[in-house]
Amino acid sequence: MSQSNSTCVESAELVGPKSGSVLPRWLKLVATVGVLALLVWQVRWPELLTAVGQISGWGVLAAIALWLPNQYLQYLRWKLVARRAGSAVPASDIRASYWLGHTLGFVTPGRIGAYGRGLFLKTVPVREATALTVLERIYSALTVNGFGLIALGLLPALGWHAPWANWGQTVSTAMVGVGAAILTVGLVPGHAARMLVPWLKRRSWGNGVAGALTSVSSVGAGASLVYMSLAAGALAVSLVQFVCLLSALGTSVPLLAGILAVHLNFFLKGNIPLTLGNLGVGEWTALLCLRGLGVPDAQAVAASLLLFGLNVAIPALIGVRHLRRVLTIHHDWSRRLG
Repeated sequence: MSQSNSTCVESAELVGPKSGSVLPRWLKLVATVGVLALLVWQVRWPELLTAVGQISGWGVLAAIALWLPNQYLQYLRWKLVARRAGSAVPASDIRASYWLGHTLGFVTPGRIGAYGRGLFLKTVPVREATALTVLERIYSALTVNGFGLIALGLLPALGWHAPWANWGQTVSTAMVGVGAAILTVGLVPGHAARMLVPWLKRRSWGNGVAGALTSVSSVGAGASLVYMSLAAGALAVSLVQFVCLLSALGTSVPLLAGILAVHLNFFLKGNIPLTLGNLGVGEWTALLCLRGLGVPDAQAVAASLLLFGLNVAIPALIGVRHLRRVLTIHHDWSRRLG
């Protein structure tokens, strides 16, 4: 295999799993319908419609007002990561690739399509562009999973109760410790990457990921702190948006416990990449997580659907205006593979 072809294969592995290792498209659609059917079975939809009909304007306005800082924090993180390829990367490419990442993520399970974001930096070699995307997404994964385990460990002590999460103090403490360790890895990614690369290279599927992590090993502690802070900031804004929507729907929850329960929802749906855009999964996990604080199912599902429309569907629609770049991505492809 030629060097160019080898690079192309590695990049393809990073953008998404091989077709044989993921659910076929028709099965993703079936899974989406199945999860939504489960949701329909568990939720009293007349109650949901009643809750939406009685929604308070102030809570909705607060959630909408937080949309801009949410998107800005995410965009700034991507911009700083993309600039690692050099100041010559056009600002228009960075903006377009950011919104296209939302569009591609919207139509793929687990939002894995967002890993194609870097390919639209047309002045950046394919391998480097893919590595940049992996780097940016790593910080999202670290914050969601790190804080997710911490939330799962702390919630029982805050009056949250769920039959499916009934364990003792020892397990809760262990979860908080593992979550903190995951966040610490995000602050020193270079050391973690250097430890993982030799192990990954010994796996047939790991060469592409190892290539991306090689670029991560050059990230210093200062840059890591910035990336982690921006990822955590955007996550925190999303959590507050959800709590605002719950309040608008007539359900008040203790602030800290509510934020942690909502984040647990984010953590669970992010690790169940079954459906397109996670539609249905997020609403189902919101129902399960917020029941532990006594939130009615209808309000939990309604808030999740409203946040989905605000933070997922709207950015995806904005990205549609840049879809013409998908049709021209092959331009200079051989040069970018060099």
